[in-house]
Amino acid sequence: MIQRSTASQKSPLASFVGSEACARCHQKEYDLWKQSTHGHAGGKPGEATVIARFDGQPLYFKDAVVTPGINAKGEYIFSVEAEGQPMNEIKVYATVGGGHMQGGGTQSFFQRFADGTVRFLPFDFIRRENLWFVQRRNDRTWTPISKEISLQNDLANWPPNRVLGTLTEFSNCQNCHGSQIAVTYDRPNRKYDTHFQTLQINCESCHGPGKRHLEIVSKAGFEKLTDIGMEPLATLSKDQSLTVCFQCHATKDAIREDPYLPGERLEDYFSLKLPVFDETYTVDGRIRNFGYQSTHLFSDCYLNGSMTCVDCHEPHSQQYRDVFGKALVGRFDNGQCTGCHASKGLATEVHSHHKTDSPGNLCTSCHMPYLQEHGIGERLAYTRSDHGIPIPRPAFDQQMGIENACQKCHRDKDLPWQEARVKEWYGEIKPHNRAIANLLKGGETQDALTAAKLLIDPAAKHPMAQMTGLVTYMKRFLRPNMEQVDPEILIRLKAFSQSPDLDLKSLALTALHLSFDQEPSVRSSIDNQLRRPGPQNDPVRNRWAVAADYFGNGYAGSGDLANALICFKKSLEVKSDNIVTISHLAIAYLRSGDPQNAMVWLKNGLKLRPEKAVLHFQLAQTYAQLQQIPEAIKELEEGLKYAPEDQMAKRILQQLRGP
Repeated sequence: MIQRSTASQKSPLASFVGSEACARCHQKEYDLWKQSTHGHAGGKPGEATVIARFDGQPLYFKDAVVTPGINAKGEYIFSVEAEGQPMNEIKVYATVGGGHMQGGGTQSFFQRFADGTVRFLPFDFIRRENLWFVQRRNDRTWTPISKEISLQNDLANWPPNRVLGTLTEFSNCQNCHGSQIAVTYDRPNRKYDTHFQTLQINCESCHGPGKRHLEIVSKAGFEKLTDIGMEPLATLSKDQSLTVCFQCHATKDAIREDPYLPGERLEDYFSLKLPVFDETYTVDGRIRNFGYQSTHLFSDCYLNGSMTCVDCHEPHSQQYRDVFGKALVGRFDNGQCTGCHASKGLATEVHSHHKTDSPGNLCTSCHMPYLQEHGIGERLAYTRSDHGIPIPRPAFDQQMGIENACQKCHRDKDLPWQEARVKEWYGEIKPHNRAIANLLKGGETQDALTAAKLLIDPAAKHPMAQMTGLVTYMKRFLRPNMEQVDPEILIRLKAFSQSPDLDLKSLALTALHLSFDQEPSVRSSIDNQLRRPGPQNDPVRNRWAVAADYFGNGYAGSGDLANALICFKKSLEVKSDNIVTISHLAIAYLRSGDPQNAMVWLKNGLKLRPEKAVLHFQLAQTYAQLQQIPEAIKELEEGLKYAPEDQMAKRILQQLRGP
């Protein structure tokens, strides 16, 4: 694990040496990586291949013309002519993606801003369709650029607001699109520092920092040492191995502000299960909105086996292999599955009921079909292989809104035909995992205790489904400060509060804290948990605070501001310096007609973090509501010192100043 010293905080990349340093001893692995999709993941123009059409052909919006081209200096640019605004030439600072992905590959572009952030531009290119597209604000779908779309009103990311790196005050792409990305705030200079080694995915992204390793192996006799400054990834446990890949290939929520760097514990910085709050997954683990390969955590191959990403994916070349490390022809080679399920490989057509040389005889066709990512709509092809590795269940899949594997090939056959074939060939299908079955039953019952027995199940062996069950139960049956509780429900929640799983433990503590902390035994256990010293308890407290904040936002979204205030305050009881929750609490006070309390909390937040421009802007809004216009102008001016690119704040300031 990286030890952060004062020096490393000043230079987050001090412990990293870059892939070229690895090549001195590991030339074979380096050469494989160099030709891989990780090796070609992105970079500055000239470092990375630009596949998009910067050909000077204008792209027409309803209220603007955007022209991708190359200027006299050889720089890639977007020329933006928007109604009522001066001509704006945006220089492309960097690009990620190269259209590599089998199910639909895209390329995106970044601009470097004066405040030190590096931000996504909203103009993306998709290789298969050979066109430019944007993401719409209202429904988040991907749409080809056309005159029906307003640049200034319809785009999710205009003006550019999504940053490279993890920052709570911005929409962000976390640490995924590059290597060793660290965004910190430089208070003296009032700007952000965006650090990264490269926008490729380099060796140290997986192996961790290499400086100490190089220092050790450069000295004679290192072969006899047990500590060579870097842990061999082949020795990791199943879950440890998965977290190496889940740095990027997982839907996850940040639980702290300081930047994560490879070599540190991923679970100290991110939660893989908190995204169930947004109903990211169906009950059996397929993607409902937009997601990545963390659906693997729902698969039987993970739950009842030992399968990790590198059992199928060769980590350096990104080619395919079987569980024994034998190279395979490609992504559709049955050897990925028959290495473990050997009996199925003896006569694959007997199991598949499809001809040997047909697509239906491929394991992946039925168990890992390519599914369109629902969150981006249907206009552009963006399909990803289903890493939940499910059994085809045509009727159930339709119920979940998922295109089932049978439909992929048999579009001329209706659902009864598909169901009949599955039953004819396989008889009664293997039942769902107990936790999944309980989720299905629990959604049908209206009785709180009956639902608790199904949805709050500490004995089930399915952490993702257990998390979904807890969230579902809390949303349906629990409320802040409940006066009555069935002892059975408390017993089940308390059992989860002792779980070794950080997410399950934290969510159970959230449920007890929000709903039942007036009960003496519950309050005592919460106090004991909060008093536990040391950073080893921070991952639990951070998740707990974020979960309470999520429930507060849920109540606020439905207009229940009284319960929202309770949740936000209890979140701050767990983590008093959480600026995001302070902001949410102030908004709730303002919406409930209490600007004085909103002002108190905003000023408290600014004492903690004066550089948080969003708090200055909210305080300005509060002053404006109280008709204290000079004070509102002052706070807007102060906030713009920290966020000079904020166009909305500029417009409000201009309105308040008047003509």
